[in-house]
Amino acid sequence: MKKNNKIRLGFASHIAVLFLLPAAPATAADGIAPAADDETLIYVIRPKRFTGGAVGFWIAVNDQTVARVKHKKHAVVRAKAGRISLNLAIQGSPVATIAVDDRPGETVYLKYRLGDENIVEVDEEAAHKLMRKSKLMDPIGEALPNNEEIRALLNLSRFGFELMRPASSRLEPDSEAAVITLFRRNEVPKLEFGIWGEDGFVATLKANEGVDLRVPAGDHFFLAGQTGTTVMKASVEAGKRYYAWLDVGKMILRVRLTPVARDQANDLDAWLTDVEWVELNPEAMTTRINEREGLVVGFVQSVVEKANQGAADFTVLAADHSQ
Repeated sequence: MKKNNKIRLGFASHIAVLFLLPAAPATAADGIAPAADDETLIYVIRPKRFTGGAVGFWIAVNDQTVARVKHKKHAVVRAKAGRISLNLAIQGSPVATIAVDDRPGETVYLKYRLGDENIVEVDEEAAHKLMRKSKLMDPIGEALPNNEEIRALLNLSRFGFELMRPASSRLEPDSEAAVITLFRRNEVPKLEFGIWGEDGFVATLKANEGVDLRVPAGDHFFLAGQTGTTVMKASVEAGKRYYAWLDVGKMILRVRLTPVARDQANDLDAWLTDVEWVELNPEAMTTRINEREGLVVGFVQSVVEKANQGAADFTVLAADHSQ
């Protein structure tokens, strides 16, 4: 896997926080001017839920934090139409994400409650029903940096993108390349986790899914993240297969890429029994996905550089892990 020069991060975000009117019962427009032809107007609604009522979420669009929403309230964001990555964050960690790409002149209604799997878009009628039971949040004033943007983008599929498909066949090593097989066991089944190489996105894995990656002999780095990041250095030989599993903690969702040693062969057979094999779908890698990928690659390469300098921890997959 040849290391590219760092990609310059040049996808500027043109986001403006809507100056909201005082809270009032929701009407058809909630007292808010409709979206202009080059804008997308986004309502984020937090309906009543018994748990998590004291927790407030920051709302971020692309690289800016633009609003805040609390329990039984809703907020409104006016954004320039185009690539819109929206994430909700709490205590410096993204909790839910959604893409609202290329919706010029539209009003979009989103619903999220703490504990939901992700943000859900609802229709206008359902949204107005929910907003009649909530109040409009005051604006936060000046937008703040979105420090969670890259961490959210590490898990691209959670924005609503279907990037993988069933594998047409298993890959095999040959005289010029090794195969690294990455897989997940049955931990945290509802969440998908992205895996990255130095050059870009390589896979998303759900629980009990696996992917084969064919790579030339030599050194390669892989990264995944949720609460923090995990880095694995793979030093591989052509003609051999290697296994590593993406271990996901059940409480704080800390992830770790863990190489499987030869003496774990019996365990490996059991772990792979229920695994479904997937592969990246090239047709799913649209321009908007590629833009997001470019933002993350620069971060991945900076982490790899730190690993090479001994300034970042990493696991090692090497000769004693070939199967």
